[in-house]
Amino acid sequence: MIELRFINPYQVNKSPIQLSYQNNDMDVMGNDAALLMRFTKPYAINQSPLTMRFGDDTGPVDPTLPFLQANIGIESDLTWLNPQLITQVQVLAWQTQSVKTEFETAFSNAELTPVAFSFDWQVIALVTAQNSVTWGNSGYVSNVIQMPYKIITAIEYNEAYFNWLTQLDFEQTELKALWNSSELLKTAREMHWHVKPLLESSELVIHYGETDKEYICYWRNHPFKGYVNLEFTAPARVNSGRLVMRFNNPDKVCYWGLPGGLVRGDDDVPTIDRKIPIEPQIRNTYIMQPTINCVRVSDDLKILINSVYYSISRGQFSATANIKFCSRIDFERALGHELKISLNGYDFYVICEQPSTSYRFANASYSASCRSRFALLSNPYARATNYANPTAKTLAGIMSDILVNTGWSLDNKMIDYPIPTGAFTYTNLTPAAALLSVAKSVGAILDINDATKTVSVVPAWPVVPWDTANAICDVILNDSIILEHSSSQTISQEHNAVFVRGEQQGVACKIKRAGTLGDQFANDVVDTLITHNQAARQRGTCELANSGKKQNTTIRTKILDDLPPIRPGMLVGITYTDSVFKATCDSMTINASISDQGAITVSQKIQVVSNV
Repeated sequence: MIELRFINPYQVNKSPIQLSYQNNDMDVMGNDAALLMRFTKPYAINQSPLTMRFGDDTGPVDPTLPFLQANIGIESDLTWLNPQLITQVQVLAWQTQSVKTEFETAFSNAELTPVAFSFDWQVIALVTAQNSVTWGNSGYVSNVIQMPYKIITAIEYNEAYFNWLTQLDFEQTELKALWNSSELLKTAREMHWHVKPLLESSELVIHYGETDKEYICYWRNHPFKGYVNLEFTAPARVNSGRLVMRFNNPDKVCYWGLPGGLVRGDDDVPTIDRKIPIEPQIRNTYIMQPTINCVRVSDDLKILINSVYYSISRGQFSATANIKFCSRIDFERALGHELKISLNGYDFYVICEQPSTSYRFANASYSASCRSRFALLSNPYARATNYANPTAKTLAGIMSDILVNTGWSLDNKMIDYPIPTGAFTYTNLTPAAALLSVAKSVGAILDINDATKTVSVVPAWPVVPWDTANAICDVILNDSIILEHSSSQTISQEHNAVFVRGEQQGVACKIKRAGTLGDQFANDVVDTLITHNQAARQRGTCELANSGKKQNTTIRTKILDDLPPIRPGMLVGITYTDSVFKATCDSMTINASISDQGAITVSQKIQVVSNV
């Protein structure tokens, strides 16, 4: 069945009635007689203006039924052309004293861009659709803008008028739809139309000046490019209507900021996601004003000291210190208490533990051995406990259990991995010793921040010694601030592979140094926490980094405003002439003293390790 729809009624402009007057009748008053016509129903047009013919004129013919292998084809051709010239000229003119800006931009598109695509599918009968879309926007597009302007205080905004002409000389769209469902039934449609709009002018108003913040909203793009999957469950049918496809709109995001521009103004500045080394400035003269202060943390009571020695290395969970007091009263006030020592503005927290006195003729000295604040989680301040993970946890979860109810927080910078139930146990260990044992199992060290009570678990070798040339240093020292320098070498066997395995619920992995044959094996490593490939890789990397010939370099330098104390695990670079020597800090020692004349000396000594 073919259905025809008309959107406008058929207009008959010819009247069906013809009037003529053949006599000169007069009424009784001597005037022309009037003709009165009345219609009781509207005029109906019984003849259709359309003539439809199917087949020949001998009469209706029944179409032949299609066979099983009937072919159904649909051809669509959509073509339009927009050549010639599109010109847009914008002129902005206002006066200025000495400022003038003039620029010209010109661009042109390609002549023709063809796009062709086809779809083939088959359900019961063969249905074929071919679509061809071709468009072009050739010609020359020119845009010339001239802006001479003058800034006057009394003028806050300017109104400009823009006139342009758009001439679309030729625009044609052609659509052909042909299909055939049998030998005797065929329908063809062809439509042509021509559009030639003419835009004369438009008026724009531009205001400029200071703007206030406002809500700026935009539609957030979809997170990724998608596709549409069309599935056909029935044969194609010839019907009228349209296919409607609806897609969800993207989210609308609003923020409070300065309007205008493609980049958000002041509230969305991205952070610098790169490593910037600490590098003191090179100066002709270094003016040093060292300071030493010591107070008791509990009541901020000032303690007078003569000297302090502070040391920490990668294998320790707490730093060690030795303090020499000025008098016996200061010594007694500090003994058994927590002290905060400030050296050139950098704070160190220690616990005064083991006293020591020395007497000789007319002289007495009082000193004490100290440990850093994290020693509160070790013997004798914390009792040894036993632990076994009752449920499956991760590495960070086990370390968090060790620090629970201690007042310390964990900052795990190692790759986390799962640990099965009952895979990890320890007996008779304090929290500090247990946490250090877990860190060593995965090739890590403890970086303690006593001020914030934060324990950071970091790799023992953040940069492997054979790849320091491609790494960015944490601290770069120049020769002008190096007070002393010495070096020595240690000889040991170098390995490029190691077997790392767990115990009952562990894994076994061969860890090989990249770029080597992996034929020089180190001693096997067995640990209960090797329950995942990531654990084996981190532990094996540390074992391979510890092997080989090492160069131990000792450097004594200053503590400045732009040179803080260098912590173990940092990658240190030493510049000399035009080269940079890179090594990993293994230990750090700070010496601070006050002479009999009142001169204060503060320096730090680091030991760095590198491969030979």
